[in-house]
Order: sequence, then structure tokens, then C-alpha cells
Amino acid sequence: MVAMSYPLSVMYEVLVVDITEEYEDVLQNLEFPIIEFFHHYLALEDWEVKRALEATIEHYRAEYAKREPKNMHLSNIEEIITERLITVCEWRLGRVELDKVIAITSEFAYQFNPENFIKTPEELQKCLKRIIKSVERWNREGGRQGYLKFTSQFFPQP
Repeated sequence: MVAMSYPLSVMYEVLVVDITEEYEDVLQNLEFPIIEFFHHYLALEDWEVKRALEATIEHYRAEYAKREPKNMHLSNIEEIITERLITVCEWRLGRVELDKVIAITSEFAYQFNPENFIKTPEELQKCLKRIIKSVERWNREGGRQGYLKFTSQFFPQP
């Protein structure tokens, strides 16, 4: 039997596809409030989104460690996005009702699999990290709003 080895980049791409497919509904749920905010505040930049995603991850790391989250020194815009991301996460954790999520967005039709709805904080952090990778990639390719402009095309326009 011949052992096959694959370059690390190929293995990474397979993992990314698996995460994207396995958590497609969660990724969509998390990205919609970001894109909706962008539609109302066109000056938003990718780095602000990345900081909000990092702050959301810190929120759940702190919860796990039973400590207060570190002060991330967020701007008002980053704080708003972080609060919206946490609301969506809390919904996917089964801690808040969908009405609370709809209240922070424009009554978007959130997709989810009711048989596999509840996620763990670890799964949500994995999804948030995947979105950060996307922000970094599309920012490199498209500039300061590369991620926002790329991702916007997959959501309803106002």
C-alpha cells in the first residue's frame, strides 16, 4: 500500500470546503447582519468587520474561561457589529428566540436546519474564524472593502 501525501495547501482547501459545506447555514446567519450593516453604512471596511469577528470570538472564549472578555477597544461601529454577531450566536446556541435576531435585521429569511439547529460555542468560533479567513482573502484580492463587496452579492440588496 502506498501512502499518499498532499501539500498542506491542498489539505487546507479541503478543510475549508468541509467547514463551508457543513456550516453553510450558520455562516449565512452570521454574515447577513454584517452585510446588512454595510448596506446602511457604506464606509464600513473589512478591517472593522475582522475586529468585530475577533471580539465575538473573545466573548465566547471568556465565557468558557468564566472571565470577563478582554477590552478590545472597539469603535462604535465595531461594537454594533459585535453585538449583532453575538445575538445571532446566542440564537444558534438556543439562548434567544429568532424574534430577537429579526429585530436587528430587516426580517431576512434566515435559513437553518431544524434537525441540526443548536450549535456549540466551539462550532460557532470555528465559523467565526472561517469568516475571518474569508475577510482576509477577499481584502487581499479586492482592497479595503473586498470582503464586503464580494459577500454582498450573495445577499438581498436594500
